[in-house]
Amino acid sequence: MPSSNILLATGLVFTLGLLILAVVDPLFGQCKSIKARVINSNHQTSTIALPNGSVARVPVGNLEEESHVQVGVKQRLFSGTSEYKLTSTPPLLLNEQASDKKKSL
Repeated sequence: MPSSNILLATGLVFTLGLLILAVVDPLFGQCKSIKARVINSNHQTSTIALPNGSVARVPVGNLEEESHVQVGVKQRLFSGTSEYKLTSTPPLLLNEQASDKKKSL
């Protein structure tokens, strides 16, 4: 077998391995639930402060600032990156507060 074919076959095997890793990595990993505090919130995203001192952004907006939320953390198996999702929304959102104030007036 010529050396160019060996190099091509090695490259294809390496690429296939990376593709499998990219598909499998998000599926497995450690999951846990933590409490976090909402620092800032706009219409689309919210910034939360985690207990370990780091800050993360979640794709849920209109949360009340300084409220506490339950966040699910999934750490990916191979890459080690963490993914944050709200497990339950807080009972009072900014839009609900505004509509409640309008009803009481």
